[in-house]
Amino acid sequence: MYLDGNQNQLMNNNCEFKNLKLDGTKAINTLIDESYDIFRKMLTNDELYFKGKKVIFKTELDLQHNKELGYLHIVSMKNEMKMRLYDKNRMLYVSFIEKILKNCCDGKCNNIKIYRDKKDICIYCKELDYLIVLADRKDKYLLQTAYPLIHDHKRKQVEKKVNENGIL
Repeated sequence: MYLDGNQNQLMNNNCEFKNLKLDGTKAINTLIDESYDIFRKMLTNDELYFKGKKVIFKTELDLQHNKELGYLHIVSMKNEMKMRLYDKNRMLYVSFIEKILKNCCDGKCNNIKIYRDKKDICIYCKELDYLIVLADRKDKYLLQTAYPLIHDHKRKQVEKKVNENGIL
């Protein structure tokens, strides 16, 4: 097991970051507000890096929701009519993004698997069942999306890609 000295968090097989998941019994509007507050703090965080390059977010506003596209890609899914609908399950995990990027991607946590999927870099935390997708730009990474793996078939797809295309 590893202990991150800066955050005092257990980093292996008993990840204390699980405790940062939002309370799923709260009303959807409360979860939208709480997850959006977490996202806004990440937007202003100048210390969010992956492999030495800054992680940025899509900041263009979606007119339907009046929120940044980066936020919507994390907490919503498109329906059959291509409209974005909030997904309560996705909102619960928003705080994991910053914690994983800041504390778990330096090789100390053996629950983190990093792989390429076409042009994107995918960071999969097996312990938290969470996937972060970054688009590699010249001097930075753009956070495309992040979401919990709640379906077995998706988890198996990700684990297969880790085995085929893993880079860490």
